[in-house]
Amino acid sequence: MIRLKKNAVIGHRGSSKDQFQANWSVIFFIGGMHLLGLTLWPLYVILTGSIQWAEVLVFCGMMFLGFLGIGVGYHRAFSHRAHRPNQFLRILSLIAGASTAEGSAIVWCADHRRHHRHEDTDRDPYNVKRSFWWAHMGWMFGGPMTTDFSNCRDLERDPWVRHQHHYYLFWMLGACFGIPLLAGFLLGRPLEALLLAGFTRLFVFQQLTYLINSMAHYMGRRPYCDQITARDSLICAILTSGEGWHNYHHRFPFDYRNGHRWYHWDPTKWLIQFCWLLGLTKDLKTTRPEAVEAAKEAVRKNRQSSSETHWDEKLEEKWDEFKALTNQEPSTARPSQRN
Repeated sequence: MIRLKKNAVIGHRGSSKDQFQANWSVIFFIGGMHLLGLTLWPLYVILTGSIQWAEVLVFCGMMFLGFLGIGVGYHRAFSHRAHRPNQFLRILSLIAGASTAEGSAIVWCADHRRHHRHEDTDRDPYNVKRSFWWAHMGWMFGGPMTTDFSNCRDLERDPWVRHQHHYYLFWMLGACFGIPLLAGFLLGRPLEALLLAGFTRLFVFQQLTYLINSMAHYMGRRPYCDQITARDSLICAILTSGEGWHNYHHRFPFDYRNGHRWYHWDPTKWLIQFCWLLGLTKDLKTTRPEAVEAAKEAVRKNRQSSSETHWDEKLEEKWDEFKALTNQEPSTARPSQRN
């Protein structure tokens, strides 16, 4: 088995408070990319007053490519093995995932599998119980570097995944900036496409992805498991291409659907289904309806039990207060005097 080296571009960290140390290379990389994404395109538009459909089209295409890479590839195929893409779709997912500058597939999946295995604990890389900010971005800026990929032995066996990991810098630069530059050149707007679909798109896409670790653990309902922070949120699902049905996902992580109802907004689910129709993937894993209903029933019973316990405690407390009041004796009696 080939020994994998740590990722050289995006460092991913754990969450132990006593091991925190700032990683300035990551801070400067992410901070620099965000600063460029926030300033270059707006400044260009202000100075030139020029905006055309060509760069907007490339922007939308790159956003779609990113959701394919992270949602279809990195997350549901590589991390959870919820479906089995063929070689073409695997390679496409690696290219698309690299276009987001969120790390190699091995680094991304190692952290994500650790997140599910140790959710809401100090061993969870993006433990939301530390803070919203930590789960959103802070976990990438400090803490121990992810160098243990023992939970990704299955990915190590894929030569393309290994190649992407070892030469991630080239994959990332080519996919993240080369693709929009080439597309813009073909449409006659190379600089504009690079600024909007390269830098600004990178900022927008990464911030939406980060919401899955933060917002999806703060806002929404917990119908399938109320013992974890992950929540179901339509708003988050709309913003993240279906990843917002997070309580269901954490309860049934090997289901290729995050939104298991046909009407749940989950474009990633529909894209996987479309790929299946084209013969690009197979073995789409789903959860039995009985298991889903059993999980919901367990939550209902737990909440009912908690509610009854709550009122029992309140009644007992009030009864004790009542007995204390009725057993009080008048305090007007004079102290006895001895002769």
